Amino acid sequence: MKRLTAVLAIVTAQIACAPNQASQAPPQPASTTPADATASAVAPWPEEDYRQRRPTPRPVKDFVFPSVQRFTLDNGIDVFLVKQDKLPTVQLTFQFNEGTAGDPRSKSGMAAVCMDLLSEGTQSLEKIAFEEQQADIATAISSTARLETRSISARTLKAQLGPTLDLVAEMLREPGLRQEDLNRIVEARVASLLQRKSNPSEIARRLFSTLIWGEKHPYGHIETQKSLEAIKLSDCKKHIRQLGPNGAKLWVVGMTSQDELRKELDSRLSFWKGKAPSAKNVRPAKKANGKIHFVHVDGAVQSMIMIGHPGPRRDADDFEATKLMAKILGGSFSSRINMNLREDKGYSYGGRGGFRYRKGGSHLFASSSVETSTTALALREVAKEIAGMRATQPTKEELHREQEGALLALPALFSTATKTLSAFMRVDRFGFPLDYYAGHQARVRAVDAQAVHTAATGHLSQDTFVVLVVGDALAQAKGSHKTVLEEVQALADEGLFGKGGLVHLDADGMPTKRPPSGSPRPGKPSK
Repeated sequence: MKRLTAVLAIVTAQIACAPNQASQAPPQPASTTPADATASAVAPWPEEDYRQRRPTPRPVKDFVFPSVQRFTLDNGIDVFLVKQDKLPTVQLTFQFNEGTAGDPRSKSGMAAVCMDLLSEGTQSLEKIAFEEQQADIATAISSTARLETRSISARTLKAQLGPTLDLVAEMLREPGLRQEDLNRIVEARVASLLQRKSNPSEIARRLFSTLIWGEKHPYGHIETQKSLEAIKLSDCKKHIRQLGPNGAKLWVVGMTSQDELRKELDSRLSFWKGKAPSAKNVRPAKKANGKIHFVHVDGAVQSMIMIGHPGPRRDADDFEATKLMAKILGGSFSSRINMNLREDKGYSYGGRGGFRYRKGGSHLFASSSVETSTTALALREVAKEIAGMRATQPTKEELHREQEGALLALPALFSTATKTLSAFMRVDRFGFPLDYYAGHQARVRAVDAQAVHTAATGHLSQDTFVVLVVGDALAQAKGSHKTVLEEVQALADEGLFGKGGLVHLDADGMPTKRPPSGSPRPGKPSK
């Protein structure tokens, strides 16, 4: 009882000592400035005049281009050296003037396969051992074939230039060329090809050149499973034997000198004899046929559209004006095609266009991957932009934007060793002098709106194109009860791109039957 009495006394004392919360004044809100006082307050921003105008960029400076030294080795190969002393590295590319365009049609892809095979090893070093030898000296050796060239390249540290050239020399003198390596390369390319044939964008990119140039033209050949599997080891051995030095070119960029290169190369490549393959003359492409080609891909949620026709040669006098015209049309993010399809209509994540140049000519392309239901609508918009480019001069803002962009982007062509080599090799491939870029900036600045408009009327077709559509033919068209195929057929009947009609192709570009008819499938959202 005494304990309970003591506890109650303690609790009573604690309650008595606690503050009286009910009697405390509530917290006062923070003071605020009246609305009229805020409105009348002077903004704390200076009123200097320069803040009222958009900053004006400084004029683009003239770019100082690297110089090229040229000399010839004892075995006849021409060497082009660009000295760079920023990094202790050397990059070399042996270039031969014929590529996949020289393949037989029945073995399309042969040059690419055989050049891949060359760098798989030597007679004494199988693939893994050959790669280990490169890794030991921090070197990368490769060989490849493009449409108009074949090449052998090496990247190495300056201190390992000699050992790197030893490996290159062994590869040229005693190439491995093993059947098991060839089988693996062919199988990999066939697997890649089969994968590409399920993708609308890849199908379109693969087929468009053959539609522009023609299936019998060297630029129109395409790889197929049949053509790849027809390539034999004997074909590659003959192909590699054709890679002689006399008439080939060696491009070098890095921390080295003419005297050092002569010493290192002549001592290692004296065994290498013979003529290099020569480039064949390529005939121009025929006029566009005005056909719309459709490849049906069941269930595709996007359609790939490509529109084009043969274009001017790279050595045309109005190249700079044509380049700026193509940039305004579709060559940059702010181009008319991209702004139309992406920003205005929302049909696509982006659209592009321009000219692709080859030694034998060029072709226009305008392309976009669009939401399936908008296929016909997007085709019509691209046609409208091409017609608009022909109809009027570009705006002052458009021309200034693309001129400044071209000038500011020029130094990037020489920002790395790889890009420097590519820039000079590209100039040489089209027959221009190596100092071509020295006058490029002045030529770009000299282009005016009339020159761009003249290039548009001269190099953009008015009414005849080649069109390729790859997508789901039976999907429902936007704002219509018709299928995508029916909407595209209406464009062909209208003659929007020419009077060639509508042609159905399979994924290898071969004529096929019209896709099965049926009710339109509901459109699927774009991913």
